[in-house]
Amino acid sequence: MSDDALTYELNMPKNHFLREYGMELQPLDSMDVGTQHSPSTSPSLSMQLTNFPAADTSSIASRSRSSSVQAGILYVPGTGPIATTSRSPSLQVENFRVPGSGSIPTTPGSDLADADDDLIDEPQETEHLPYQSLWIRPSKSTSELSQLSSTVKGCGPEATSQQGKQFKLIYVPDPSRRSSSSSKSQRNLGYALRTITSDTYKILDQAVPGYVFRRPGGRSKEGRVKVYISEWLWIIVRLSTVLDGSMFQVTYMSWEKFRDGILTVDKGIVAELSKHDCLLGGIDYTIDYRSSATYGWKDSSEVDRFAANLEMIRKVIIWPPARELERAGWKFPVIDNLSAIAASLVPACAPMTRRLGASEPIPHNTVLKRSHSDCSAHVIMPDASNKRTWPYLISQAPAGEIWMAQQHMPLLPKFGEWRVFVVGGRIIQVVHTYRVGNGDWLGCPVKAYWSLEELWAKIQNQSTTAADVVNPDQGTSTQRDRAKEEFESFTLETWKQLVLSEKVSASGGVSISIFCRLDVGLGVKDGRLMYFVNEVERSLTTSLWMNSMPDGAHGVFADTFATTLYDWLSGTKDPIHL
Repeated sequence: MSDDALTYELNMPKNHFLREYGMELQPLDSMDVGTQHSPSTSPSLSMQLTNFPAADTSSIASRSRSSSVQAGILYVPGTGPIATTSRSPSLQVENFRVPGSGSIPTTPGSDLADADDDLIDEPQETEHLPYQSLWIRPSKSTSELSQLSSTVKGCGPEATSQQGKQFKLIYVPDPSRRSSSSSKSQRNLGYALRTITSDTYKILDQAVPGYVFRRPGGRSKEGRVKVYISEWLWIIVRLSTVLDGSMFQVTYMSWEKFRDGILTVDKGIVAELSKHDCLLGGIDYTIDYRSSATYGWKDSSEVDRFAANLEMIRKVIIWPPARELERAGWKFPVIDNLSAIAASLVPACAPMTRRLGASEPIPHNTVLKRSHSDCSAHVIMPDASNKRTWPYLISQAPAGEIWMAQQHMPLLPKFGEWRVFVVGGRIIQVVHTYRVGNGDWLGCPVKAYWSLEELWAKIQNQSTTAADVVNPDQGTSTQRDRAKEEFESFTLETWKQLVLSEKVSASGGVSISIFCRLDVGLGVKDGRLMYFVNEVERSLTTSLWMNSMPDGAHGVFADTFATTLYDWLSGTKDPIHL
């Protein structure tokens, strides 16, 4: 059996599965795995999916060395089969252990001489629970879901409380967000004009050059300087100042130093990492992380080796977890979760989406999206006929990335999206964004809302623009409050159900319970105007639209993130208890 092949345990008719997902199925070779029966009353149908790659770190890192899954068996390249546990009659896909997440060290750090033995794990066989990303049984009660363990080693209700501890953080910015010059940073949506101390600027400029630039012509005043700074770098800097620095001590490491240290398992780098409680950032597996131009890989084998070595580093929690990011990078599991939520739990007009099989006809009037991509880099609109060919699509998926065809939502490009920032279960800020004629993005902070009923009436007028669908200047305060409640109720309930769905899949905590951005658009279903979630962003490359936030919102966002992260690290509070 090929390493690239995946087998799943299905408990649904073959025709139904084909209709739902449009995937090519082949009968399982009886020589590979015996007949598997689910816990249901009827035997399950074991089948092989040959066109859906394994959503693990190595699945896209190397086509020739990808993991494969059989019903009940997880195969990791270079090891023997690892037993998995089947616990649901629904479609089974592997679950992943969070890499590099050990218990929060009570005495962080270790001598260099102990780096090899004390800080690095040998590959071990572990038991995994199946990853249920493609089919959700939303019938589970809230009480059942709440009983799931919310622990990611070192956090959760049963973890020893470390409230009052100052946590040591180390931040490694993703190179995809680096800027080559001050002038380019000023035009970069991922940068903001902020004021920091001169000492902080010197530290950042030396440790992580390319993410902070002094404002041209700006002068230092009372030890402070105006800079164009990467949004997330500013957030991390802010963490070290909350409560006069009593919550976090923050240090910084460049991507190149981090990459080379992990690739070579450098004792000094491993020891330096081990002195910290949590590593923030590192590499964003939701985007095109195989890019040599961006990440500086010498060849594809380095991507594999980096991922494998990162798995073995202990004594430091990595947030967001690399495996969760890789799983989210495939996009389809998240889209599938959102569709299931919209169909049965939180009414919405979720666009129909299916995975495209190689060389099958490309549906007309659909939007094509590629996995492991961001910033609309691999989004092909219906009118881009020169790109809607398989030779082009294959050329844009060199490492086995998948393409999806999604129902075109015409109101999305016309009226834009609401970018909703959720931190610890609270909506901290909402920014409405849309593209203008020259392709540039415009964003404005959302202060008030129209109701869906009012919006439906407005969009019947052909002259209504994207700017007209936000921040109404009329109506009673009661009307505006109800419209706000309508929007926030939809958003938070969708977020809550998504967290629960992913907790089921991961059998533990998920990063979106701490931070995520939901991109909400408008669509029509059965003659009704409805909201839907178009994208979910969760990594530390997520654009925060800080330049479109009102004064003061930056600090509120950063401080809320700080307290939420602190509660999670200290083990005293999981951001979502349901």
